[in-house]
Amino acid sequence: MRASYKWLAEYLDLAGLSPAELADRLTSAGLAVDAVDPLNRGVEGVVIGKILEVRPHPQADRLKVCRVDVGGRQLEIVCGAPNAAPGLVVPVALPGAKLPGGVEIRIAEFRGVSSHGMLCSADELGIETRYLPKRDVEGLFVLPEDLPLGEDVVPHLHLDDVVLDLDLTPNRSDCLSIRGLVHELSAILRRPHRFPASVVAPHADGESPLQVRLETPRCPRYEAQLLEGVEVRETPLWMKMRLLAMGVRSIDLVVDVTNYVMLEWGQPLHAFDADAIAHGTIVVRQAREGERLVTLDGQERALTPDMIVIADPEKAIGLAGVMGGENSEIGPSTRRIALESARFDGASIRRTGQALSLRSEAQQRFEKGVDPAAVSSALHRATGLLVQLAGSRPVGAPRRVPAQADVSKSTVISFSPQACARFLGVDVPEEEMRACFESLGFGVTQGENEWRVEVPTRRPDVQLPADLYEEVARLYGYHHIPATSMRLPVEAPESSGHLPLLRRMRRALVDWGLHEVRTYALTSPEAEAPVAPSGAPVSLLRPMSDDRRVLRRHLLPSLAEVARHNLAHQVLGGAIFEVGKVFLAASWPQEALPEERAVLGMLWFGETEGDPFERPRRYDFYDAKGACDALLARLGIQATYRVSHHAYLHPGRQASIEVNREPIGLVGELHPDVGEAYEVERAVYAEFDLGRLLALASSEVRVLPIPRHPASRRDLAVVVPRELESQALVDAAWRTLGDRGDLRLVRVFDVYTGVGVPEGHKSLAVALWFQRDERTLTDAEIDEAVEAVLRAWEAAFGAKLRA
Repeated sequence: MRASYKWLAEYLDLAGLSPAELADRLTSAGLAVDAVDPLNRGVEGVVIGKILEVRPHPQADRLKVCRVDVGGRQLEIVCGAPNAAPGLVVPVALPGAKLPGGVEIRIAEFRGVSSHGMLCSADELGIETRYLPKRDVEGLFVLPEDLPLGEDVVPHLHLDDVVLDLDLTPNRSDCLSIRGLVHELSAILRRPHRFPASVVAPHADGESPLQVRLETPRCPRYEAQLLEGVEVRETPLWMKMRLLAMGVRSIDLVVDVTNYVMLEWGQPLHAFDADAIAHGTIVVRQAREGERLVTLDGQERALTPDMIVIADPEKAIGLAGVMGGENSEIGPSTRRIALESARFDGASIRRTGQALSLRSEAQQRFEKGVDPAAVSSALHRATGLLVQLAGSRPVGAPRRVPAQADVSKSTVISFSPQACARFLGVDVPEEEMRACFESLGFGVTQGENEWRVEVPTRRPDVQLPADLYEEVARLYGYHHIPATSMRLPVEAPESSGHLPLLRRMRRALVDWGLHEVRTYALTSPEAEAPVAPSGAPVSLLRPMSDDRRVLRRHLLPSLAEVARHNLAHQVLGGAIFEVGKVFLAASWPQEALPEERAVLGMLWFGETEGDPFERPRRYDFYDAKGACDALLARLGIQATYRVSHHAYLHPGRQASIEVNREPIGLVGELHPDVGEAYEVERAVYAEFDLGRLLALASSEVRVLPIPRHPASRRDLAVVVPRELESQALVDAAWRTLGDRGDLRLVRVFDVYTGVGVPEGHKSLAVALWFQRDERTLTDAEIDEAVEAVLRAWEAAFGAKLRA
């Protein structure tokens, strides 16, 4: 929020306070001021002048020689501006004048013609031209004809103003206006203000011909004033420059008046071409399914029933609180306008703006909440300005719906001075507490031990006794609250046995080349759609953005977002992991809280770095499986891999990680469609349920002696049905020989189908390692064990030793 120092000074005595000092007082009271920017960027010696004569330059086609009256004397100045013409009043930089950027004006000669100064554009004066109409930034800055010639241009252009750039917290919607800031400064400085409590409507006879119908509960109040005889006039310079100081672009007189009043009162207004409203009837309703509206920016918008529209009996003419419609836009031919002032549901306005990617000053104020007491006064103030500046005439009294709405209902809070002192930790005198409330405009009724404090509607952020404590603290001064040491006993929290395991796991993953990331636990259903997680998304009541409106049910979308960002910034590839939570609910809303499940997610994407011994290559399934194997070994867990069928993983390159037939994780390459959706093709994902993983993990370190006797390896190639999983052979071998104690390792190292193998079968090559600690095994003992394994395989699977 930008605030003009001079505008504030119109309603409050700021004598003795420089803008910088005022910024310090505001910041100390909780309204942070990020910057104090003077509008004068270094303009000196620039006066108001009038062009009397313009003739072509004798030696240059694009230059003109102007004779300029600067108040009692005439100068000859060479100018190249296309709009230079006799009769124009413009800024004139005299010899010796200074302009922004260190420019100093001197008498100069342009192809044989001396120039005694410079005629200035708005940009050359350091004015923020983005806030001026296009006609004011093309060529010389044309000033009103009634300005006194020869006087310094700075005060007449209001360049002697200073802008305070405030960083308001979301709850202080009252300070999004001069009115709110004046009340706030009045309380901080303990100086009375002159801002009117209300504005009386300009006199108008009879009843308004406008009709208003409210057909939605999301608009509790709507007021409209019909004005006729609107003349196309230039916006006064003082209003243009005041809008510029506040960071609002000048457009035309009617729109500028509505913006000016919005900045002054905090109440957004909108003006419609009254002749574009069918049957003279305004209807406030929800949009209809499939309804479309071309807004003032020329874009056709598809509306949904969740959006509030301003309409007439035939069509929509505006998006309530967001943007008007092109079909009711004020134009040069407009002679009657309908001026709107209303209250709309803030949450609905916010959703509409997000859905349509629109953002406006009015929308920002409706989102945070407007003061119901300002609805009528803002309408009357704008009406008065249009009567004064545009020659308008109000037709009938304002139309109000509902006609007798109670807009002055205040919040009454019970307040205990003793509880406030205990809460703040400092003895604030009761007289000071009362003075704080009264300076804010709060009504105070003192009881024996408890006060009743009446909070006006312009302060919707004050609802609880704790809010009143905060008001006392910041106005009394935080520096009065002494710094004290904590006196409560502090006990060390109980340490979870899983924390050392988690630290060991994280350290191991980093040692193996993975990078830990932290991502949002908030996402959107669209981001999770490629994964299609089970359950219902847990929605937020007031999400920060449309992309962060539900709690995540899977880690893959979050990790894929990190991978996509890196790939888009010329990172060739990488491996990342996150320890985070997913939130699972069978349905939403539900009575019970959603299940919070801790998950370890890992993602390998893009290419390896490569080194002198290996060229860069794409990460594959075995990179991920190797990391999973190493992690399980580090945690002392023996697991098996079985074929899985997760739809978001490649059907032939995925596996479930199981312990005793219970899944604890999974690993697999992303399905091509999923990889394409996340823009991370050929990525590999692995996941562990941390609850199950850590329950099986052991913090003990097992140390085995180095074997003194050699191991013997036997390789067996057996023909089995093609659909048989290789893990079944491994499990059967362990079941057969596990009790003997001399089988140390079983590994499948080859799969073959083709010539020599019957149709519907495959050949699996399995290596068996045998070893004992106390002696070397004999060939007979090893042969006996091998025969036992072959018999078990044949009995269970029909396996035949391949010739």
